[in-house]
Amino acid sequence: MSLSKTVSWVKGRLGLGSFMDHPIPSHANSPTYVSGGTIVLLGLVQGITGILLQQFYHPSPDANAAYDTVKYISETMPWNFVRNLHYWGAQLLIVLVLLHMIRVYISAAYKKPRKLPWVSGIALLVSVWLLAFTGSVLKWDQEGVEALGHNLELAAGAGPLAYWFSPSFAPDVPILIRLNSAHVTLLPLIALLIVGAHVYLIRVLGISSPKIPSATQEKQVPFSTHVKWMILYGTLAFALVAVVALLVAAPLSSAGNTAIEVSKPDWYLLWIYSVENYLGLQAVPYILTPALILMTIVPAMDRGLETSPRKRKLMMLLLIIAVTAFVVLMQDAVLIPPQSPLCKSKTQMLKL
Repeated sequence: MSLSKTVSWVKGRLGLGSFMDHPIPSHANSPTYVSGGTIVLLGLVQGITGILLQQFYHPSPDANAAYDTVKYISETMPWNFVRNLHYWGAQLLIVLVLLHMIRVYISAAYKKPRKLPWVSGIALLVSVWLLAFTGSVLKWDQEGVEALGHNLELAAGAGPLAYWFSPSFAPDVPILIRLNSAHVTLLPLIALLIVGAHVYLIRVLGISSPKIPSATQEKQVPFSTHVKWMILYGTLAFALVAVVALLVAAPLSSAGNTAIEVSKPDWYLLWIYSVENYLGLQAVPYILTPALILMTIVPAMDRGLETSPRKRKLMMLLLIIAVTAFVVLMQDAVLIPPQSPLCKSKTQMLKL
């Protein structure tokens, strides 16, 4: 059976004809619009590599068992390459999600009737961030131990809202085991549900146009062409990650020591690290929460029909301020020496 006949047979049996053949505007096949599909394919790579790594990972802080298993993975072929793929894939995934959100913002693709896709995009951004953060803790090296300490300190200040993350929630189960459970089951399930809802909403509401609809209609193409471009760019993204994974090992420092604080978080957390150094650890939720609320209500702040960035000067100014603050705070965190704002969390971690 030829490839074309095989594809036709699969489409017929799964009822994919109406899904793959429905018309979409031709601009949807441009690289910036295909980035969403690239994120999905990279997410699949993360899932596969994560499953492979989980076969060797022992999520216990006792006698540095977790750290020792990660060290074994990092020193053993081909699992060190798989870990490198997982790490660098996560870094690229975060970059693509951020760039995709910026593209949606600039093109005003969040406007009515596409408010819910924007909100689901924010939820996906948060879930990807949480997956990356929990993954950094699971290494149980110095950076992971310090990251968990910061989170425990924040949880202590959040009270009942962060009860699940407190050691008292399940005192007989080390929090590292619960974090591993969240990283490999709960958070991926949430991300899958969000992606499913996001794809459904885009299918029902249609792909947004960068311009106000006019009398001149844009050329329509089958959705199958979008899938082909998505696979192409996804393959290129994977190739890039694979090359980096061959050349640069995923970071792993020494075994964690709760008595000291000498490391800094990954780049996507550096801006929070800088805020923490200037305003204190307890100020972080008061920065993060309003920021997420503002991002979520963007469609309510920009209700007009205009989608051109040049005519939405206030929204573009807000974007410039946000990106500038992110870059400046990140650069500041790179330049300043490691700080030690932790207190209660160190004592808590010694009990885990």
